Parts: sequence; C-alpha cells; structure tokens
Amino acid sequence: MEKLSFYIAGGDLRSLYLAKALKKDGYDTSVFLMEKAGISDELKEIKSLDEFKNAENVILPLPCCDANGFIKTSFSDEKISITELVEHMQKGSVLMGGLVPEAVLNLAKEREMEVFDYYHREEFAVRNAALTAEAAAAKLMEMLSESISTVPVLILGHGRIGRLLSAILKALDAKVTVAARRFSELAWIRSEGMNPLEFRLLDAEIGKYRVIFNTVPAMVLDREKLVLMDKNAVIIDLASEPGGTDFAAAKELGITAEKALGLPGKFAPKTAGEIIKDTVLNILSEKEEDYV
Repeated sequence: MEKLSFYIAGGDLRSLYLAKALKKDGYDTSVFLMEKAGISDELKEIKSLDEFKNAENVILPLPCCDANGFIKTSFSDEKISITELVEHMQKGSVLMGGLVPEAVLNLAKEREMEVFDYYHREEFAVRNAALTAEAAAAKLMEMLSESISTVPVLILGHGRIGRLLSAILKALDAKVTVAARRFSELAWIRSEGMNPLEFRLLDAEIGKYRVIFNTVPAMVLDREKLVLMDKNAVIIDLASEPGGTDFAAAKELGITAEKALGLPGKFAPKTAGEIIKDTVLNILSEKEEDYV
C-alpha cells in the first residue's frame, strides 16, 4: 500500500498510541483535539477544522462521539461535532470511526466521501474482545480482596467476550459457570471445560455466585434477580450501553455493581491503538484492491 496521510481526531490514549503507531510505520500523521496530550514533535498538531479540507484519511475514536454528536476526546476542552468535521472534508476523502451514527454515515455519503465503521469489522471485534476479556480479569483482581480461585464466578452470555473471559478465568483456576440460552451454546460451554447454566434456571442459581460478569446488552440483572443475589457479590457489567444491570436497584440493595466500558483503553491503550491501526489499514488495503 502506498504511504498515505492520516488525521486522527479526538479520542483517548488509544488514539494517541494509534497516531504514534502510524507515524512509526512511516505514514504522515496529524492529530486534532489533543492539545493536552503532550504531543511530541514527531506528530503534527492540527489547529483548525479548515485544515481538514486537505484530509485524505480521517480516523475518529471509539466511540466516535457523545450523545450530543460531539467528537469524544480526553485531551481537549474544545467541543467539535462530527457534522462540522464532515462538512469541512473534501469529496473522495475517507472517514473511519467506531460506532459511527447513522446520520453521520448518511451525511458523509451525500458529500461523496467514503465512510467505514471499524468497530463492526470482525478482525477488530475479535481482537478487541480478547483485550476486553483480559482487562475484565484485571478489573476483577482490583476489586477483590481475595484470590480469584476462591470465589465462584458466573458469566452471563457466551459471545466473544464471554467465551474469551471464561477461558482466562479458568486458566487462573477460577470456578467458572457460563449462562446461555441456546442448547448449542451450552454444549460448547461444557466442551470448553466450564459449567453450563440455562438462563431459565438463573433465579434458582444466582445466589451461589460471588462474582457476576454480564456481557448481554439487555436487562438481565433487574431488581427481581438482584434481590436473589449474595449481598457480598460483585457485578461487573461489560455489555454495551445501556448495559444489562439495574444499577440503581443494586446501589439500593448494597450490591457492588460497576459498568465497565472501554476497558481496553484503560488497561492496554497501546495495544488497543495498534488494533485500530491494523484494522484501518486493512480497510484501506481492501479499498485499494477494489479499484484494481
């Protein structure tokens, strides 16, 4: 692939490491909305949206914006909407981001730009899930005052994160049970060496567990479930917004419950940034092949 140029707009430490990784690979790399990040001389800092008229490839963070459409950033007090940014970009440029809103996708296409959501790429999803699982295990060790091997653990859901997390916890000698709905998933859970639990039996079993990880993006730990739990239990909710736990009820009942989103960016931002880098380069490589 020819040496391209990249504009990295906003983000947290993942975006900073992404910019550094692209620069290290020889790409011309500039950053925007990172004035508090202590940018080194190797990275060019963009001061104005007007400079985006020359942008070839723009990479937004994960998630790319907040609820009001402003670009997410940990290193700037300036508020810039994704819509404003897109309106300053030129026809034929490429916009890539994580969890890009439908309205932004449509606007970019109307302006004859190409837009890609790297969050929905399978190679990104698998590697990010592995990093999330690793970070979730680290998060648990921070929260516990005893060895993981001494507490029974329940994981709700057997998707990418649930499956990878159960393997990590099992390797740490934890007693792991995984709850799933489909009989095919229950068979896989058993074959992987974990205890399978049918979701319909959760009410009768939930009180046995000191640690519960939720990976299901639906309300599975409502008040009715929480009142059946061990009051010393810890809940770590890994599901995407709005999560699957009634946090208000958990607080009222004295149960420790934490929404743990963006763990890769908190526990392993360098690796998380490199995963984004590899994914966007894959996108551009495929794009290039389409034109051959």
